[in-house]
Amino acid sequence: MLLGQECDPITQAVVWGIRLPRALMALIAGSALALAGAALQGALRNPLVSPFTLGVSSGASFGAALAIVLGIRLVGAGPYIIMINAFIFALIASAVTMAIAKLKGLTSESVILAGIAMMYLFSALVTILQYIAGEHQLRALVYWLMGDLALANWQRVTLAFLALIACIPLLKCAWDLNALIMGEEVAKSLGTEPGRTRLICVMLSSLIVAIVICQTGPIGFICLVSPHIARFLLGADYRFSMIGSALIGALLLILSDTVARVVIAPVELPVGVVTSLMGVPFFIHLLIRVKRRTWL
Repeated sequence: MLLGQECDPITQAVVWGIRLPRALMALIAGSALALAGAALQGALRNPLVSPFTLGVSSGASFGAALAIVLGIRLVGAGPYIIMINAFIFALIASAVTMAIAKLKGLTSESVILAGIAMMYLFSALVTILQYIAGEHQLRALVYWLMGDLALANWQRVTLAFLALIACIPLLKCAWDLNALIMGEEVAKSLGTEPGRTRLICVMLSSLIVAIVICQTGPIGFICLVSPHIARFLLGADYRFSMIGSALIGALLLILSDTVARVVIAPVELPVGVVTSLMGVPFFIHLLIRVKRRTWL
């Protein structure tokens, strides 16, 4: 379109109403998921942990399944029942995880094990709902579980932007995460309380991921791979690697969504499928190539 030329209404509707919200959703969701993953890996000192291993994704999936299959909702009405249910149950899953872990002193092992227990519990409940669902309900549920950006609109983008706002206090934990790299005793001598840092990082990360998932459905591997790439490129200093993780996560999700739209056009693949297909071989390659690099 030339400068000063009147825009075609159809082109304007496609660009402004479909393409731009979808691109912004990919930008926001990718950066928020990656930042949450980086914070969790640092707080729990485990390179394989992600918000999805803490039961947040499974809890959100169960909430969405309740709304889709049984029509059960905790609050709200209208077209956003699935979104609200997913958000609430994601927070419930993270709260139960932290309550169980607190009984064992909020150690990194207790948080991870409690999260895995919640993940399997809610996954089993989702499987039960899939088994009893009708044909149309099952189709809608499976599509939601794949994760996609096709439903992105300006209202959903505005709600997803809250995840970026929640990232701001998470960035302030960068110094504490740097201290945890040297071990808990050294961190305590530097004025960092490991248990408090873990609590803040886990709860904020769970909130961020819950906000994103209830808009897009579960989109895996962005929160796991992006922090590793950032640390490989920028080093282990969380003042830089957390920002780098956010930028890389946004880039990866935008790239994945582009591939999902064009690889078998005019059919669009769910972006969650593409992120897994692209992420698994890259992550394996990263593990093989970087043999003895310090992860955290």
